[in-house]
Amino acid sequence: MQSSLILASSLLLLVDLSSACFASGVCGGGCAPPPPAPSCSGGCGTGYGCGQYGCYRVRARAASSHTLKIERPESSVEIEDTPEPATPDEKFHACCAERNLPDSCMSKCSYSTYTRDSLQNMYFRMDSCPMQAAADIHFCAAQGRDHTACCARNGVATTLAGSKCMTFCDQRPGNVTQLDLTYLACYDRFENMKACFWQDVAKKL
Repeated sequence: MQSSLILASSLLLLVDLSSACFASGVCGGGCAPPPPAPSCSGGCGTGYGCGQYGCYRVRARAASSHTLKIERPESSVEIEDTPEPATPDEKFHACCAERNLPDSCMSKCSYSTYTRDSLQNMYFRMDSCPMQAAADIHFCAAQGRDHTACCARNGVATTLAGSKCMTFCDQRPGNVTQLDLTYLACYDRFENMKACFWQDVAKKL
């Protein structure tokens, strides 16, 4: 029983290690080789564009809290945008949309559905959302901010990996860390990290 729990924990952290490798191209020990990048070789349907993770829904960007409609000249398709985000989940979802995540990944872009299990399913290709998108999803959950202080209060560093776990709490653009299996224990604090992300977004709305 204990060995199966250790194995499960190991597999779960490899998900996050892999997502960091995809994000930065830097790999210590423990990074799985990335799967082939999704392509749009079959073309994308009307209202979709081709992005780094495959076809994504083209969305307008709101300049205010009012709903906008725009027309794409190349397809003459009218696309309706949504109002400015009003909840943490809407903010998370909007960030994922801005990063051109495909429909298969957008369902992960809420604080209730972004879980260890969902990442594990992506890692083992049991989910159609490509594993390469995990880094963008994690960035959007954290809104690209540094949550180190909250993570410290939430006990994120109280694992065998200690302060190394703070790496996953600081999602400011440009932060690159070479990961290895010494970060394995950090995954036990995934929900503690996510709570910090949610609380920060909720306070800023």
